[in-house]
Amino acid sequence: MIAMKGKSYIEGEFVKQCCVKTAEIVCPEKAHLFKEISLTRNTVAERIDELADDLKQQLKSVSPKFEHFSIAIDESVDLSGIAQLAVYIRACDSEFNIIEEIIELIPMHDTTTSQDIFEKVEQVLDDYNLDLSKLACLSTDGAANMVGRHNGVAAKLRKKVEELHPGSSMAHFHCIILQQNLCSKMLKLDHVLSLVTKKVNYIKGRALNHRQFSQLLEDMGNHVPFYTEVRWLSCQKVLKRFYLLRKEIIIFLEMKGQNTDELKDENWLQDLAFAVDIMEQLTDLLKLQVKPMEVTAVKGKFGSFSYM
Repeated sequence: MIAMKGKSYIEGEFVKQCCVKTAEIVCPEKAHLFKEISLTRNTVAERIDELADDLKQQLKSVSPKFEHFSIAIDESVDLSGIAQLAVYIRACDSEFNIIEEIIELIPMHDTTTSQDIFEKVEQVLDDYNLDLSKLACLSTDGAANMVGRHNGVAAKLRKKVEELHPGSSMAHFHCIILQQNLCSKMLKLDHVLSLVTKKVNYIKGRALNHRQFSQLLEDMGNHVPFYTEVRWLSCQKVLKRFYLLRKEIIIFLEMKGQNTDELKDENWLQDLAFAVDIMEQLTDLLKLQVKPMEVTAVKGKFGSFSYM
């Protein structure tokens, strides 16, 4: 549970204390057994390693049964500055059982060129005895070392598949979240976001203004959240709340002696309304990664978005 929730390994000692306290109340005669349980961080780490090894062996044992499989790779830098390469697999056997797992998280202490990443991916595929002739597609982000036409990871992997299995081929897709982010940057809505951010931060960034504005909206039970560029999808909530409360915001800013001419401009309001709608549609696409969906449902979401 500690591993699944991404908690610090030291949390095991706190969990043990909770177990002991509970046992002392529910079954005092068994409390000494709980005290003998080892949940130190080293023990937790060792057990997580054992679980990981067991899962790896299970996946290896079923890999020969795969009819087709696809992989997704993503390279990012962790808090310690070390590049980490995550490799995911999604496979289907003859009975249509779907397996979807992260199979490796590989630290890359040196360079992260396309050749370096390709060699790591190739090693992972060999370790799990995966037949490249059954590789259906590869999903990556849009970095040059991933999508380069001749030297990218996708190009190198496709070349190897064609060399080992003439007539076989594989598809290459970009990560959907990357495409959403690119869409958000291509919309040219800076004049909307900049003004909304400025006004929201004026209200939320000052304690007095925040209290007074909250009092104004007390009956409505609403608030205007912050927007940060790091989590750009949060701007959908900000834009929607701002649009719904635009009249109240204008009243409050005028009470404070702020200029509200831009907020009353009809063209700007139209752009704001458009930004609310398009950001809501982009955010809705995030549901594709929350839980498994049927192909028809995925196609429907993409199709409805494309026709907008």
